[in-house]
Formats: sequence, structure tokens, C-alpha cells
Amino acid sequence: MRVKLWGVRGSVPVPGPHTVRYGGNTTSMQLIGDDQIPIGGEIFIIDAGTGIRECGLSLLGLPKPLKIHLLITHTHMDHINGFPFFVPAFIPGTSIDIYGPVHYEKKLEEVFAGQMDYSYFPISTAQLAANITFHDLKECEFDIGSLHVQSQYMNHPVLTLGYRISDGDKAFIYTGDHEPYHDFINVDDEDDEDEEDAFDDIPDIVEQQNQRLLRFFKNADILVCDAAYTPEEYLTHKGWGHSSTDDAIDWSIEAGVKKLVLHHHEPTHTDEKMDEMEAYAKQRVKEKEAAFLEVFNGREQLIID
Repeated sequence: MRVKLWGVRGSVPVPGPHTVRYGGNTTSMQLIGDDQIPIGGEIFIIDAGTGIRECGLSLLGLPKPLKIHLLITHTHMDHINGFPFFVPAFIPGTSIDIYGPVHYEKKLEEVFAGQMDYSYFPISTAQLAANITFHDLKECEFDIGSLHVQSQYMNHPVLTLGYRISDGDKAFIYTGDHEPYHDFINVDDEDDEDEEDAFDDIPDIVEQQNQRLLRFFKNADILVCDAAYTPEEYLTHKGWGHSSTDDAIDWSIEAGVKKLVLHHHEPTHTDEKMDEMEAYAKQRVKEKEAAFLEVFNGREQLIID
């Protein structure tokens, strides 16, 4: 099992001369076998940001009909807005199973249909030629062909699932959007003992959630992790739902991850800034004496073994 990155940005596509080396498309990646062929004849894609358009074009030379499994971490625009341009969805005979989190207000199918409403796009999901089936997920475990999938809730402003995908004894993890769990509640009135008592358990709950994340990451061969910010940037972005390079590195070291791919790059970060962040990450791993961990930035078209 290998991973090919088709889009690595967060929030919004950023094409242009300052992002050509790492890429400007929003998040999408594909699990592949040897020689970039599908695994067991089936195609596995995670997230449908604008990077999925190029992914779809790359699939056109494969034998038909195509059988595609698309796992969605969450339904923010930068993770689904490439789907209307995913060419296999327009090819008769194609089978697409789309998996994603249950939304508090809408089913996954309704979210996808909404972005292809005629007001925004000339073709509706009902007009697509592919046979599309939607699967609303919570935290769960299930098998797709030879792959075992485990989903776990992440910490983000909308319901988000991270995925741990195993093929035998090899494990790949993608967090989707995530930031560390924190105690954001401050009790200012020291005289209100009842209010203070009501929040006594919060530090323990925060610690439990962060430890649960580490168990999810445990001994992963490849971790593609939200690391949108530098440590300095994160100080002014707490609560936005994204992590820093320090967070991703420290989690990976503690969990025994082998390869860490820094992902969901901040749209204002140029190629030169990304180089600086990668150099910083490698130095931090060296200072932590974690020689077992290989860390690098995700970039479009990169294949990770």
C-alpha cells in the first residue's frame, strides 16, 4: 500500500508562481499498489478537494468499469469542492461508494447534492452517469476489499473523521483537519464555587482525548497529519481546528510513527516558507533524538511508500 498526494493545501486553492513546487490544490490523496495500479482492482481515494480533478484524469486509462471508494474526512468546501470535476463520475458503468461523517443537519448525500445545485453548477448529482452510493459514518470499523478501515472523530469545528487504513500489518493514517484538545473554558468568578466544580473534570477529559488520539496513531507506517501552522502562528489560531508542526511531530514521536507527512498547508505559505517549515521540522526531530521518524512536507504528485 502506497499513498499518492493529489492536493495538499487547506482552505482554498492557491495556484501561481509561489506555490508551484508544493502545489496549490486542496486536499485529496489516493491509496495505490505497486506501479500505481489499484489495490485489488479497486480505487481508493480520500477527500475530494480540487486535487481530485487531476486524480480523476489519471484514472481514465484504467480498464473499465471503474470501482471507486471515496472516503471524506468532513464536508468543508476544501475537502469536497473538486468532486463536480471528477471525470469518472460522468462515465457510465462507474461505481462510486462515498463514505463520510454524519452531519448534524444533513446527510452526506444532501451535502454533495447541495454544492451541485443548479444555482452553482450546471449538472446535478442526479444527472451523473456513475452509480453513486453514499455511506454515512460515525466512529466505526469496516473492511473494503483487502483493506481494514477504522474511523475516529477529530477536533475540528465541523464533525470530522480521521481514517486509519490497514493492509495486513501496514497502517496508513490521515487525520483530516485536527487540532490538539485544549481547555478553552476559563472561570473568572472565583466566588462561584458551583461553576468551578462543574468544570473540574475538563482537564482530565482533555487529556483523555489527546491520549486517545495517540492510541489511534500508534505505530503507524505513514501519518499524513494536519500541520497548517508554525508554532508561532498557532498561538493566534487556537480554536480554528488546525495543528502546528510541533504538534504533529510530538504526536508522531510519542506514538512511534515511522513517516510523518506534514499536510493541509496554509494557503499563504509560499514554497520558500514551506522549505523553512520542513527544515525546522527535521531539526526538531533531530533535537528530540527520534531517528526512527522521517518527516517531510506533502507535495502534489508525491508517492509515499
